[in-house]
Amino acid sequence: MEFKLEYIINDELKTFFFNKDVVTTGKLSGNDFQLADNSVSRNHCKFVQAKNTYKVIDLGSTNGTYVNGKRVTEKKLEVGDNITIGRTILKFLGVSKKETYTDVNDQKISMVIPLSDKFIVDKVKEEKKIEAARLNFLTALTALGKALIASTGLEDSFAKIGELVFEFVDPKRVIIFFYDEQQEDLDLKYCHTKKGKSEEKVNISKTIAMKAIKEKVAILSSNTMDDSRFDGAQSIIMYGITSAISVPIWTKNSIYGLIYIDTMEFNKMFKEKDLEILSIIANFAGLSIEGINSLHKLNREKKIRARLERYHSPSVVSRIMDSQLSSTMELKTYKETEASVLFMDIVGFTTKVELMNPVEIGVLLNNLFTEMTEIIFKHNGTLDKYIGDCIMAVFGVPFEISNHAELAIQAAIDMIKRLNEMNKTLPKNDKIQIRIGINSGKMVAGDFGSPKRLDYTVIGNTVNIASRLESAVAQENEIVISDATSQLTKDLFECQSLGEKKLQGLTKPVKAFKVLKKKGTK
Repeated sequence: MEFKLEYIINDELKTFFFNKDVVTTGKLSGNDFQLADNSVSRNHCKFVQAKNTYKVIDLGSTNGTYVNGKRVTEKKLEVGDNITIGRTILKFLGVSKKETYTDVNDQKISMVIPLSDKFIVDKVKEEKKIEAARLNFLTALTALGKALIASTGLEDSFAKIGELVFEFVDPKRVIIFFYDEQQEDLDLKYCHTKKGKSEEKVNISKTIAMKAIKEKVAILSSNTMDDSRFDGAQSIIMYGITSAISVPIWTKNSIYGLIYIDTMEFNKMFKEKDLEILSIIANFAGLSIEGINSLHKLNREKKIRARLERYHSPSVVSRIMDSQLSSTMELKTYKETEASVLFMDIVGFTTKVELMNPVEIGVLLNNLFTEMTEIIFKHNGTLDKYIGDCIMAVFGVPFEISNHAELAIQAAIDMIKRLNEMNKTLPKNDKIQIRIGINSGKMVAGDFGSPKRLDYTVIGNTVNIASRLESAVAQENEIVISDATSQLTKDLFECQSLGEKKLQGLTKPVKAFKVLKKKGTK
């Protein structure tokens, strides 16, 4: 029995077939199974063939390897198991792999044309000089581009390419493969004869096909031999001679597939001109597919950026986007870091909202949260979450900042200053008072939750202390900080000691300080 892994990348179902006894997996391109996931380690794990299955072995990865939700160092797999590697979930399945082509070795290469941007420019210029028939070809290329943009998927795109090839090259068959660079294999996506018949399995020379892809060349071949038996039309018919062209669907930087055409009609044996026309079609198709992929990538990045902008300042969002697109930086699912966490809460909120309707409550919170969030972003903080009438913010994640404690306190000072300005415009009974607690130290940052819903947050005792300082120690419009935060900022802010405080849920008392002002200011 053969096995495969199914997984989803960018909303698209992908499949990896096991084709060797040991399959290495990770972010680096040298792995047998490369995952473009920044939370995956460079050499994350390996799959080793066992009796009637495979077993997965973790290679000391940063974020671990999980099978059905449990972290493992080594685990024998069963069909249906879910393997979590970073943020990617792989389903282990058994399969009887159906080959889409049979390799034949009787094809002889008779012409090879290297493909390049200059080759295409020169050939298109030649086509423009020939009026009637070639004008139709250029018009058809334009129509192909529009049709590909409107396509719903690769199969639909390849079908449109096939129609154009039949129109301008006139082969007996058009076969189009998707090229799986990961497994260096071809996956049949389109096969039609001139009469419209489709085929599920075809005979081609894989050696020639892979040469066309690997070397990015257009190849004219046939299965004729260098002897006198093949000197005329009767020989072609008698011995079933095939003339074929293999051209990759290509751009300057990528290979997306392969177009293979063949014929057995003597008066339609392919010539250099057919090779050139098919190369132009293949390049135009590659550019169109690349454009579609770029558009999809841009839309995905817009969605990601829009989500990130809800929690991070613009500068932090840019750094996150850059790191996700970089192959050298690694965003870890969970990371222990030194940072400062801030809790801000409205004093007497429960009593205040008793006299307000839901719409008024919503307006109050939205107005206050909008102003406070802008201040957090101004000081390069991350909005962790809104908790009822409370704001939780972190300074120093997802990227380390050496002065995180200073930024947290300065943000708190600006919050109270802005609140005082807002209160000047409000009736006496509507004025708002807040309290703020801040603590600094080690915490764990990352995505937490279920596979269906993950939120970026921080957890740990440092976070708990900050929450308790805000809720149990701070009074109206006060900023209370821990000893750890005070030590990091003692040369920057004037503080008043509040002594040791016994906080709920903590065995040891915590030294607390009230921030008075920034040194050197009134």
